[in-house]
Amino acid sequence: MFSFSNDSMNVIKSLCFILLSVFVLLVGLFPVKIFAQEVISNKTLHKNLVLSTPVLFLEYSNSPTSYILLGKTPHSSSQRAGVGFISPYLLQIFGTNFNLSARFHPILGYTYSKRDEGGKLNNVRGWSLDPFGISSTVCLNKSVRLRNTIYGGLSQMSSTFPTDKGRKLNFNFELQSTIEQAIGRNYIISFGGAFHHISNAQTGKQNPGIDSIYLLFRLSYLVD
Repeated sequence: MFSFSNDSMNVIKSLCFILLSVFVLLVGLFPVKIFAQEVISNKTLHKNLVLSTPVLFLEYSNSPTSYILLGKTPHSSSQRAGVGFISPYLLQIFGTNFNLSARFHPILGYTYSKRDEGGKLNNVRGWSLDPFGISSTVCLNKSVRLRNTIYGGLSQMSSTFPTDKGRKLNFNFELQSTIEQAIGRNYIISFGGAFHHISNAQTGKQNPGIDSIYLLFRLSYLVD
């Protein structure tokens, strides 16, 4: 009977999560008929592809573990809820239309490896506000799009994070890709993944930030 260490299990979980994220993206890049909307009016098509109206959305995202890239804290997991806004097209750069976006998401739970206590797992809660978001879309078919977004903002934790010499107030940025599927006249569902970095930007005595890959789900409503 083989036994696996915690590090081995974390590596396996990470690989499975990465494969799942890649699968979600590939499904959008090579959509099959079952994912396409069969009946869509010209008015709906215009709204979903050109996005000439504001969009409100609800979001949930989960990260099973963290990665050592820009941050230095391993074995961290988190889950978030969120509400946000996407503007109609406001910018055009080199022929590409861009939307502005903002979101607020309560941090339902953030479990991290605390180096002050020898790597003991600690849990905090908090909230994040991302007022600076910009995104662009690529049409994959009549009702499916790939949206790429960059977010930047700040996060307030319930205690100093992720070490005793860190800060409660932290800063974050996120690179996000989602597949958007139009559902009827006013709704869009989205699945995707995101790379997220959080740290105190050298404003604390220690700055062992955390890098996470999130799998996310979003329900959007096009405002008439």
